Amino acid sequence: MRHLAGGLVLLGVVWTAGARTQAQELAAPSADEIAARLMEKNAERQAALGSYTSERTYRVEYNGTGGEHHGEIVVHAEYLGAGQKRLTVVEESGSKVICERVLRKMVESEQEASEKANRIQSTLSPANYNIELVGQESMDGVRAWVLRVSPKEESKFTYRGRVWVSEDDYAVMRIQGEPAKSPSWWISRASFDWRYQRYGEFWLPEKSVASSHVKIGGDARLTIEYGTYQVVAKDEKPATTARLVESTQGR
Repeated sequence: MRHLAGGLVLLGVVWTAGARTQAQELAAPSADEIAARLMEKNAERQAALGSYTSERTYRVEYNGTGGEHHGEIVVHAEYLGAGQKRLTVVEESGSKVICERVLRKMVESEQEASEKANRIQSTLSPANYNIELVGQESMDGVRAWVLRVSPKEESKFTYRGRVWVSEDDYAVMRIQGEPAKSPSWWISRASFDWRYQRYGEFWLPEKSVASSHVKIGGDARLTIEYGTYQVVAKDEKPATTARLVESTQGR
């Protein structure tokens, strides 16, 4: 009888845990609701963000025609408010061809993407993307919804892939996928992995890694390291260096 009672207790625990999981799944918002809440919270964060600066490093490693080549540029980035950025190349090294035709072109493209029309086009919303909730995961101790997205209209500013959205503050933590259209004349296929980190109430890019196969033959790997940010909220005076604030979930 004791064995039977113990078995029933264990079965009850398993059933309760299963029921709780099922209830949590049923309580999860829809993909469109997550996207709508994401847009709402992003607008709040955008309104609260005064400015930031950082020193970024763009690096390309190419292995193909003519052997191995690399190029690197350092970019001073300034966010000026109202979605506007100023990107200034301050240093470069390695292959002149890679620096001029690839890295500088990418900086120009990012500058273009910051303009209002392209910001609207690239916004993750049901108006611009087909969005599906495909699961939940934990990243660095933070629970996130995983969305599968595909653009309703393809352009070099849209993408298809997966997006991780934090459950506690509806911020994009990671985007993994491929551009809807090739971002450059010399690339035949490309994939990317963008990661973001939390600075107080703000989430800003941490690192971007993109892999490409180029038309002239060979493979290229682009890495962008965003460095340490100096972040200023609209309601505070400029500080020296913003401190990365660890989240309560263990980041």
